[in-house]
Amino acid sequence: MYKYSSFVEYIQLNYIENITKALEDFIVENEMVLYTEKPSAMHHYDSFEVKSIKVYGVRYTKNKRDNLEFDVLLKATFSVLDDVFDPDSGFPPFFEKTESYRYGMKGSFKKGFTEKDDLERIEEEPERLTDTLVPIISLEEMDDYAAKFLKEFCPEALTTPMRLNLSEMLSKKGIVIRYAPLPDNIFGKTYFAKDKATVFKEFENGEFFVFGDPLTEEIEVDSGTILINFDKAMELPNGAYRNTIVHEAVHWFFHSNYFELRLLLNNELTCVSCCKGERDYENDEIAWMEWQARAMAPRILMPKKMAILKWKEILEEYKEEAKEKEYTRSQIYEKSLKKFSKFFDVSETSARIRLKELGMSEVEGINNYVDGKHIKSFFYKKGALDRNQTFMISQDELRILLRSNLFLQNALLQEKVFYVNNMIVVNNPDYFDCKKHELTEYALNHVDECCLIFNIERFGITSTGEVTKNYLLSTINNRRESKDVMMEHASKVLPSTNESYCHFQQHKRELPNTFGETLEYHYKYAKKKHQYNSYEDLAYDCDVSDRSLRKYKDGEVIPKRQEVLKICLALKLSVPYIMDMLDKADCGLTFNNADNNILLTTLIAYPRVGLVETYRILEQDGMGYLLGLSENWLADNDLA
Repeated sequence: MYKYSSFVEYIQLNYIENITKALEDFIVENEMVLYTEKPSAMHHYDSFEVKSIKVYGVRYTKNKRDNLEFDVLLKATFSVLDDVFDPDSGFPPFFEKTESYRYGMKGSFKKGFTEKDDLERIEEEPERLTDTLVPIISLEEMDDYAAKFLKEFCPEALTTPMRLNLSEMLSKKGIVIRYAPLPDNIFGKTYFAKDKATVFKEFENGEFFVFGDPLTEEIEVDSGTILINFDKAMELPNGAYRNTIVHEAVHWFFHSNYFELRLLLNNELTCVSCCKGERDYENDEIAWMEWQARAMAPRILMPKKMAILKWKEILEEYKEEAKEKEYTRSQIYEKSLKKFSKFFDVSETSARIRLKELGMSEVEGINNYVDGKHIKSFFYKKGALDRNQTFMISQDELRILLRSNLFLQNALLQEKVFYVNNMIVVNNPDYFDCKKHELTEYALNHVDECCLIFNIERFGITSTGEVTKNYLLSTINNRRESKDVMMEHASKVLPSTNESYCHFQQHKRELPNTFGETLEYHYKYAKKKHQYNSYEDLAYDCDVSDRSLRKYKDGEVIPKRQEVLKICLALKLSVPYIMDMLDKADCGLTFNNADNNILLTTLIAYPRVGLVETYRILEQDGMGYLLGLSENWLADNDLA
């Protein structure tokens, strides 16, 4: 038996014929007209066809035993044929319209439902609110609500792409913005009733500083006053500052009634503080409103239709310019994203996320910042990623994944795949340049052909440490993501691995059986490449005494793990060869131990960079001690 996800779905699937009939009757009975671009040209519809009907809500109006009444809220799209035929056109003039309707129904769950009253067209969808007047807004409705905001504050932004003049448009509505010495974890604060607040004093020249430190004063603030954290405003990019102002204005416009109701009920809550740090919100309602403001702010700064229009205009401009200046594909999109973000005065990260939401999936790989660095821009076939999927994975995420994912462990250790550009790419010269340890230009333009996809699962951590699926209502610092390999896609790209380029697999038969003999094998190879001239040179570089190194080579002593690692790193061996040396010294590494996991992930992420660079990388996280290097060696290499 089919399981319905909601009553809305039940009505959609079981009563669509009734609704369609009521809609057709309505169109026939109510003569519909079309106003063309010329107001005087009013044309009647000659015929029509209902294309689609989408039930988006149910509003209950009566609830008695065996007598339930409710309004079905729906949107209908239909094509119509104008009764005025244009002889210059080769075919009849069809137009398409989408309208919202209310359809009354009554009945019971046992006997079914019938029409209660006639269907009627509604100008605007009714807002859905909780009992405490918190708007109920789905993610899909965010653009509609952003448009409602702009209709009130700056309607021209819905018809012309523009950078919003925030101070001007807010002041027209009586909203006052003041800078204040707010706590570090609070970016903004909005007042919904009269109160007192400490703010920075403004002087006639607009400055806050007089002979050094800014002066503060306590003032009375009215409803509609927004306080901005002065220190954060100065240290953050302008795009983040503008986002904060719009975020607070969203609270004032959509959430005022919630706070005024609470004040009416003898609550002292006169304002809301918007935090960007680890804290528990006072209740779920305020947390929900915080999510709404965060989600809506970029949609207001970059309205849907105007953002698409401006992006296409900028992209086309650089594509034309590329014909003369021979830009690469990456350069075209990087320049376009930069100009787009500058036009709307938002951060490039915010612009990229917004454009991806609007269906411009090609921007997903542009100017990403992972593990404290920008990674190379990349492209993939449209539709290759679902909403909660990515090609990118940070080192910390990789470490977590490697603890349990045997498939990925084996693929990396056997060098069937490489971790590069914060992606996992198959070992094939068409996609991976082993000498430069980087993706080829072809791979960067076709990552869906050669890189693994990761499924993303988002969750929150409560104040008691419990895991909750309620990601959106968890605070910023309490949000977590886990990533796992999409095995269906992995099975498609892994066959393109070129086994002849898996160096260890080709040469492992040449390796001796003991640690000492294998050390001699690698030393001779290094000497042949003029990397070392003597064991003394190698001993100095790897922080092992010459005497000990020769004993290891002669098989008199088996070294400990840290000694093996230092030798292998000095010789710049790849991961499979390091694992082979560790196994022969009977001190192998596994991903299950925390320290070992960090070591292995570092070796995978930064192969063959040498001992000095590996220490620097580990020391960035305070883990340099894992190599057991002496103070003298650190001092000699300017690392002490």
